[in-house]
Amino acid sequence: MSRTRTRWAPAAAAALLAGLSVNAVTPPAAAAEASPALSVSYAIEARIDNTETTVPTYLYNYGDAPATDVTVAFDASGLRDVTIKAWEYAEECKLAGAVVTCEYPDLAPGQTEMVYPFTLASKPRSEPGPAGTVKATIRGVAPDGSTHSGGGDLDVTIVPTGPDLVAQAENLNTADSRVGPGDEVGFRGALYNDGDTPAEGFFVRIQLPTGGRWIDQYEDCTYIDYWPGEHPDGYAYGPSEVVCTAPLTLAPDEGFLLFDPESGESIFNAYFGKNLAGPTETDGFFEVGLLDDLGENAARVATRKGTGKSFADAVKSLGSAKKGAKGVAREVDTNDNAVFYKIWTKANTNDFAVTAEPVSGAVGDTVTVPYTLVNNGPSDGAAGWRIVAPTGTVLVRGGDEWCYFLDENGHRTDELPEVGCGIESEWPSKASGQGTVQGAIKVRIISEPGDNGTIKVTSFGPSKDNVPGNDVVPLSIDTSGGGGGGGGLPVTGVKAGIAGGVGVAAIALGVLLYVFTRRRRIVTVVPKN
Repeated sequence: MSRTRTRWAPAAAAALLAGLSVNAVTPPAAAAEASPALSVSYAIEARIDNTETTVPTYLYNYGDAPATDVTVAFDASGLRDVTIKAWEYAEECKLAGAVVTCEYPDLAPGQTEMVYPFTLASKPRSEPGPAGTVKATIRGVAPDGSTHSGGGDLDVTIVPTGPDLVAQAENLNTADSRVGPGDEVGFRGALYNDGDTPAEGFFVRIQLPTGGRWIDQYEDCTYIDYWPGEHPDGYAYGPSEVVCTAPLTLAPDEGFLLFDPESGESIFNAYFGKNLAGPTETDGFFEVGLLDDLGENAARVATRKGTGKSFADAVKSLGSAKKGAKGVAREVDTNDNAVFYKIWTKANTNDFAVTAEPVSGAVGDTVTVPYTLVNNGPSDGAAGWRIVAPTGTVLVRGGDEWCYFLDENGHRTDELPEVGCGIESEWPSKASGQGTVQGAIKVRIISEPGDNGTIKVTSFGPSKDNVPGNDVVPLSIDTSGGGGGGGGLPVTGVKAGIAGGVGVAAIALGVLLYVFTRRRRIVTVVPKN
C-alpha cells in the first residue's frame, strides 16, 4: 500500500463519513452484472490562503466487483488565482499544467481509500471569495476489461492570508574583501510584508559568529552576550546577538530597510576582534517576525534594554510607514522569516599549549597524571589532544571526562594504551576568560614504565597554530622512589557545550574530526545578565 493511502473497512468508512461534512456521492443502484462503481469526495472544505493546503481525498468503490489500474485526475484549470501541486510525498501523483493525475493499483468492492494527492494555495494578494471548482475524474478497469468512471467536485474559496513578513540580507562582505581584527562592517538587511493584511509591529533578531560584536546601542533593543565579563581591548566576545522591537505598521507590499542605500550607512554595524578565526567562510543569522512571535526572547526584551536612541525611530527615518487596519494576531507563513548571510574572514593564528608534571608510583599502582591545555590565542579555534601511555603502563577510564575510551569497534572499554580527547565546542582564546582546560588521566603501572609516553594537542580549523614547540609534553612516571599515586586535579575550564557557536570538536576511534557548524540559530548557552 502506498504510504499516502489509508484503507478503511466499509463499515468503518461509513461511520466516519457519517460524521464528516464532505461532498458525498450516493452509491448507484446495483447493476445486473457485477461491476465497480467509482466516485471521489473530500474530507475538508477548501477554504485556502497563500500557504499550501493539503487536501485529504476519499476514493470509493461502491460496486460489487474490483477495479484495477485506477487513475484519478484532479483538474484545477477552472480555478482563478489558485495554484495546484502534487503533494510532495505522493509519489504516485504527477502534475501536468493545472491537472494532478494519480495512479493506484486497485479498489476492492466496498472499499474506501483515503489519499493525499494535491495541495492548493492562493496566489499572493488574491481577492477573497469563491475561486471555482476542482473537478475529479476517477477511472478503473473491471474484471471483464471494461472501463468504469466516476467523479467528484471540490468547491474552492479564497480567504485572507494575513501578514507575511519576509527577511532579506546581503552577505556582509565578499571573499575578496575579508574581515579581520579591528574591522567594522555595516549590516545590510531588510524586511517586508508579503501578505494581504497589515502587520502591526515587528521584531528583528541578528546574530554574529564568535569574534564579532554589535557596536550600535538602542534603547528598544536587547543585547545578548554569550561570553560575559571583561575582555582585553581588541577582542570581541559579544554582544553577538541583538533583538529589537518596533511598534510600526507594515502594509501589504511595504518594507523597511535597515540601511541607507544612498549613503551606505547601516543601523547595525559589526566590529571584529583579534579572536576572529580565519581564513574561513561562516554565517550570520537574520530573523524577523510579529511581536506575538517573540517566543523565548520576549522575557529578555522586557527586562534587558540597551541605551541610547530608538531603533524604531531609526527605522522610520529611512522610510515612511503606511497605516492600515489592524491585521490578524499571528502570522500565517513563517518559512521565509529567517535567512543566513555569509561572512568571509581573514587569516589568523592561535597557540595551543600543553603542560604536565611527572608523577611517581610503584608497579601495581594506578596513578593520576594532571595536565593543563590552553589556547593562548589570539584566535579562537578548535583542537583535540591524544594521550599515549608509556610502555609498561595502560590508561584507565574514569579519571578524565575529556577522553574517549573506545575500542576498535566503537564500544566503551576500561583500559587502552592511548586515547583521543577533546571538548565538544569551539575553543576560545584565554582572552575570553575560559580558554583553559585542566584534565587528569589515570595510568595503571604494569611494569617498569618507559620514557615514550606523551600528551599532544593538535589545532585544527581555519586558524593555524604558529607555536608548534609547546604542543607536546612527556607523560612521565617515576618508579624509583616507590611512592604511590592517586588523587588528581578537578577538571575545570571549557566545559562541553560551553559555546553554542561555530566550532564543534569530536574525537572518536583516535581520529580528530572537526565540523564547522555554520548555522548558529540553536544556542546551547544560557546568557547571563
